[in-house]
This record gives sequence, structure tokens and C-alpha cells, in this order.
Amino acid sequence: MKTLPSMAKPLSLYQAEQQGLRDAAVTLGLVGAGATSGGFAGGTALALALLITENDTSGFGFILGAIFGTPLGAVVGPIVALTLLRRVPLGRVFLGLSSGTVVGGVLGWVMAASSPQPLIGLAGAFIGCLTAAIMLRYRSQPEPAADD
Repeated sequence: MKTLPSMAKPLSLYQAEQQGLRDAAVTLGLVGAGATSGGFAGGTALALALLITENDTSGFGFILGAIFGTPLGAVVGPIVALTLLRRVPLGRVFLGLSSGTVVGGVLGWVMAASSPQPLIGLAGAFIGCLTAAIMLRYRSQPEPAADD
């Protein structure tokens, strides 16, 4: 079979550069989505935890939680999305990770009996996020075909 010039297209440096730009744009988009969802999850978790334990409704907990959650979400979100959750739709990824973060953060804060309550709440939020990621990963895998 004869190869036509239009069939054999070598990869040029321009195409490789476009691939790199696309990868960078996807990563930056994931950083933004992770920062947004991390800020929202951190703020919600701390506001709920302070409401339960201290009966605080001032809104300070949401602001402080968002301040800590935004950079953590910007780092953890893309890492988890690109490693554990490549086959899961992005909306489900960030909604699931945010939900796990809120539940874990509130449980960690409320169940902490010692003085480093903020650290235990933060650890609970991280464990909740990773638990949600693992659950999303195993729920998104296709089931093996049944041998009939």
C-alpha cells in the first residue's frame, strides 16, 4: 500500500507546543475549580462546626474556613482529579470532594475532645475528602461483564 503525503503527518514542534498549552489550561482550570470548591467546603464546614459546638452565627467561621480551604482546595483538588478521578465527570468530582470535606471537617471538629480542635477538624476534612475520592473512584468503574 502506498502512503500518500496527506496520510503521513509528522508531529511538528507547533503541535507539541499546542498540547502543552492545552495541558496547562486544563490544570489551571482544575486549580480554579479546586480553590472555589475548597473555599466553599472549608467555610461551610467551619461555620457548621461552630454553629453546633459554640452556637455561633456571626459568619466568622465561614470566612475563616474559606481562607484556609481555598489554598488547600487549589492544591488537593487538581491532584485528586488528575490521579484518582480521571474517569469521573468534573462536576461529580468537585461536588463529591466538597461534600466529603464538609462532613469530615464537621465530624473532626465536633468529636475532638482535646485542645488542638482546629487541627483535628482540618485532619477530618482531609480524611473526608480522600474518603469521598475513593468512593467516587470505585463507584465510577464499570462493572465486569457477566459470563452467560
